[in-house]
Amino acid sequence: GAPGGGMGPGRSGGQDTMALCESPPCAAALLGRIGATTVAGSDPRSGAVMPVGEDIYGPFEAGFGQDQASILEQLGCSSGELGHVAGGIDTLTAQQMVAHQCQVDLPRLENDTYFGLLDECGGHTGSYHFHESMSCLYTAESGSWHSAQVGQGGDGRYLYGKWENFSASLRPKLDACGGHFGATPDSNGTTVYHYHVQDRAPFTFGCFGPISLGDDVYKLVTVAECRALYDDCGDGDNGTVATAEGTKMYGFWCPCYDRDGSNAAAIQLAIFDGPESAYICAGAECASTQAVEFPTSPTSGDGAGPQGGDGAGPQGPGGPGPQGADPAGAEGEGAAIASTTNHDVISGARWAAAGGSVTGATLALAMGFAFDERC
Repeated sequence: GAPGGGMGPGRSGGQDTMALCESPPCAAALLGRIGATTVAGSDPRSGAVMPVGEDIYGPFEAGFGQDQASILEQLGCSSGELGHVAGGIDTLTAQQMVAHQCQVDLPRLENDTYFGLLDECGGHTGSYHFHESMSCLYTAESGSWHSAQVGQGGDGRYLYGKWENFSASLRPKLDACGGHFGATPDSNGTTVYHYHVQDRAPFTFGCFGPISLGDDVYKLVTVAECRALYDDCGDGDNGTVATAEGTKMYGFWCPCYDRDGSNAAAIQLAIFDGPESAYICAGAECASTQAVEFPTSPTSGDGAGPQGGDGAGPQGPGGPGPQGADPAGAEGEGAAIASTTNHDVISGARWAAAGGSVTGATLALAMGFAFDERC
């Protein structure tokens, strides 16, 4: 993808401001913030609190290499080199690859300690952000219907948990952006375009839809239309990745996945099998949106502790402010080791530098926060 940050197709991340999608369809940033949470939650194992305004990132990691060797070894790799993974691979596949290459189980639970690239809520790093499930932000209770709102994308439209109707075990059929038309718990019965969390990539936002056909008529986004938004989709940069389930072709840095969960093949999504009314909506309310007012990220520090940003990479742990220039400087890791993050855990890089001296449920999250300089 072209270099750059914000709400475009570039790969830069870790920014505190975004170029918003004002005229969809739009590409979402491949690294860095693409949305923020609108509700708070907590990790039931550790008690760590996720306040409103936590960052939501896209599906990809920037890659795991020699700089992450010691952390990969703490995850169970006999040698960190065994766990190297290229950039532009979604977090779920990356974890499966590390597990396969190192011949370990990930995620896993050992004596109430959770080991994984992400924590059990679907997020990680000292500058905490979500990639996946966001399961700690909503409940699935007997008799419940549509999942509650959990976040807002860079287009102003809302993100909900994974259920269309939990009581009926019904999940929504979504377009390539991860959205569809329908009523939500907070739309007063009006049909609106909205997003759902998914168990597989892109997990939240693959892009920002819908497509306007003119005269207040809107259409869901196909895989082909999503891929047309990204230079890295269809550029021939496909490769083979191997997990315990076997090998598969993978389109690096392409966040548009087909019906089978492939970003290299192009099988039509199920929503487009139905009648036209399933993927076309008429009326201005179909594409209604809200002003994007993301609060200042609670994980964007002032350079005096563990919450500082990183000018050299998406999620470095220090530096003089949200875009600090030196993640390893005097106000970076060294100042952070003695303290904890806003989630009362030490991030993976700091945990490794401190000699792995945390235990129990805290270590569970520390392992989940393993790659705070790369994602």
